[in-house]
Amino acid sequence: MRAPSESVEQHKGATPPAQRPAVEVRRAFWCEHTVSEADLKIKGRPERDIVSTPGEAIRKIRMSVRRLAPALPSFEQDRALNWTDSGGSLQATGALHRGDPCGFSISSHGTWHEWTVRPFDQFLVPDELLLHVVPVRPASRPCNTAH
Repeated sequence: MRAPSESVEQHKGATPPAQRPAVEVRRAFWCEHTVSEADLKIKGRPERDIVSTPGEAIRKIRMSVRRLAPALPSFEQDRALNWTDSGGSLQATGALHRGDPCGFSISSHGTWHEWTVRPFDQFLVPDELLLHVVPVRPASRPCNTAH
């Protein structure tokens, strides 16, 4: 025989459960600029940033390309400035609004520059839901010994 379940009347005197703060999910954009040699070895650390709008992401690429444009060979300079000032950057902005990744790349004297932007869902967790970090203490004995 089953025990009777608690009725609503039995819970009326009890305190209601505490409300948990909500986790906010927001669309964000991961921007990355890598520079590599002709043999595809990455040169230096990639520049990385997170921005909150497609326009801001494309603006970062456009500014970076324009700074680099004067040092580019003539053909690449024309292609770079054409992308920043006309259809290329507009198409990239549209792709980001649709949730698609986008990018742009140019070659300069044996060096390859590539800019990519990828949309992702950023989880903004309230501080009270985060776990506290506990300092790690060194082990009293090596892990490779038998216990």
